[in-house]
Amino acid sequence: MTVKIDAFVRDVVPVMPGDPCDSVYARFVEDRDLMAVPVCKHGRVVGLVDRYDFLRQLAHSYGRALFDRKPVAVLMDRAPLVVDREIDILTLQRKVEREHRSALIRGFAITADGIYAGYGDALALLRASLAESAATNARLAAALKSRFLANVSHELRTPLNAIIGFSEIMVGETMGALPARYREYAADIHASGRHLLDLIGDLLDMAKIEAGEMRASAEEFHVELAIGTAVRLVREQAARHGVALTVAIDPDLNPLRADPRHFRQIVLNLLSNAIKFTPRGGRVTLTATRDALGGLVVEVRDTGIGMSDAEREIALRPFGQVASALTRERNGTGLGLPIVKALAELNGANFTLDSAPGEGTAARLRFAREALYSAA
Repeated sequence: MTVKIDAFVRDVVPVMPGDPCDSVYARFVEDRDLMAVPVCKHGRVVGLVDRYDFLRQLAHSYGRALFDRKPVAVLMDRAPLVVDREIDILTLQRKVEREHRSALIRGFAITADGIYAGYGDALALLRASLAESAATNARLAAALKSRFLANVSHELRTPLNAIIGFSEIMVGETMGALPARYREYAADIHASGRHLLDLIGDLLDMAKIEAGEMRASAEEFHVELAIGTAVRLVREQAARHGVALTVAIDPDLNPLRADPRHFRQIVLNLLSNAIKFTPRGGRVTLTATRDALGGLVVEVRDTGIGMSDAEREIALRPFGQVASALTRERNGTGLGLPIVKALAELNGANFTLDSAPGEGTAARLRFAREALYSAA
């Protein structure tokens, strides 16, 4: 979105064409920063009184005597630059450069649906131009980062997939038995490759989200099947970390209308995160039910280390990680929860996180009743 000029204009009270010159003169004397005064009739701009031209005419006593009681219309610019408040800064810059160079000195009037709404000067134009440049640079940086990460991820994924594939063959001893130590090495190579592949996916997703390139494709799907897919992917992780995983899904849930890939990724990230921060012997519970308003609530609750309010804010920021013994032991990008939050908002859902140190964490995803297909 381009920057609009109306955020940088001054609220200058206009005068009527018939107002005497001495009243305008008094305003210029009182306010040394006032560069011009718009002249309006029935709310519409009919002219602009420029400070320097006006004061030059009234600089001497004979000028004051000649113009003091005359209407300001005799000294106003009858064809000032007038633009709508919705004009973007780039269009305004072109107008000033090609049609109204004098606006850099005299300024210009801003209207809303033809009615006077404010006054802009060279300073307003400069500030808006700087804001537009900053916004453009931010858009370019986001686009370049997204493109860079997409290219890099492709270059990394190709050899990683080969490494993962060959290590799977070795672990499975498809081509023959391996010594126990080599089989352990192959298992470590496979786990490390999968971990790197997941990190690359998170980085690419975050880049797309920040660049505004992530899109949601809504379609109807069964919540139980989507959750089941995510649960199967983390059961081994839970068993490896000694964490009990329990799932309870309301069998009467209607199909959900959302992006099924995003939904699975949200559930997968929440489960993986809960398992990661739950010590051995702990429990992670996933429930999916209708709430009192008829909406869908998916909750992932753990008995892990929990977070303070400050730590929770850090965890929801991209690349933010809460320092603990478990985070040092089980490294990640710090993108799991930020991606969950962004994907939830993209699909019209509400994401909340309740936590307290030593009391675990409850992550909740809520879809409104309207998102449940054929909901009564």
